[in-house]
Amino acid sequence: MEREQSLILEVNNLKKIYRNGVEAVKGIDIHLDSQEVCALLGPNGAGKTTTLKSILDLVNYEGEIKVFDKPVREVKDRISFVPEEKLFYENMDVNQSLKILNKILTNFDIARAEELVDYFDLPRNKKISGFSNGMKTSAYLSFAFAQNVDLYILDEPTWGLDPIKRDDVLEMIRQLVIEGKSVLYTSHIIPEVQKIAERMYIMHKGKIHYSGSIDELKENYRVFYMSRDLYEKLSDETFYAVVNEKERVSAISDDQEQWNKLTVMNNIEKDTCDLEKFFQIIIRSEQN
Repeated sequence: MEREQSLILEVNNLKKIYRNGVEAVKGIDIHLDSQEVCALLGPNGAGKTTTLKSILDLVNYEGEIKVFDKPVREVKDRISFVPEEKLFYENMDVNQSLKILNKILTNFDIARAEELVDYFDLPRNKKISGFSNGMKTSAYLSFAFAQNVDLYILDEPTWGLDPIKRDDVLEMIRQLVIEGKSVLYTSHIIPEVQKIAERMYIMHKGKIHYSGSIDELKENYRVFYMSRDLYEKLSDETFYAVVNEKERVSAISDDQEQWNKLTVMNNIEKDTCDLEKFFQIIIRSEQN
């Protein structure tokens, strides 16, 4: 299937400072193409949820955000959202929620929603406030995936799910793209991102530390391991990120000239930079 290359989401220089002074998002850029699965990968507190809330115009922010080349308020009927805080349907059961959604949303396929509710084996007459975390996630996914929209924004869409259901949800996300949709979702789980994300943004402490594909990451970065003494002797070298551990230093480099220089030095171990290594060093880096 041939893709149309068009920009679905454009976020430029997004900043968000809360009233308590916390700078949750620090001038980030995000772009999402049509028929693309894009992941915001980062630990808790990275700023992922605030970024999604900004995109959906649920919080005040600085910067420029366009969805389908328009302000989001003009295209909300083309977006389906699964929030991190699942409070909206708390006082309703599944049947009541389906009836309301079918009444207020013109793009809601109630037959598809019921099919998903049955797949997730959700009780129809129990208040959603009494659901487990995984059941709440399943309910919200059922409601979201039953909407025929162009963009799905999903905040931790596998939270609380068992491994089988988690894999099935990832396959559902992949199927959305096959059907011509686009998906932006957040995760802190690396294997999930590796399975379905075509592009990812690694986020930590409100900043984007990498954007691109996994293959591009492997191609453009290397990891070097060395003793702390040797690292101190390389004080003139600037690395992309460094973790100073008890026995050794782990350093990421994005400079090919630096790769060549370090590779021929004694007592330095060079390694490819996969997503797991990159993520761990970025999160633990003293420079961040």
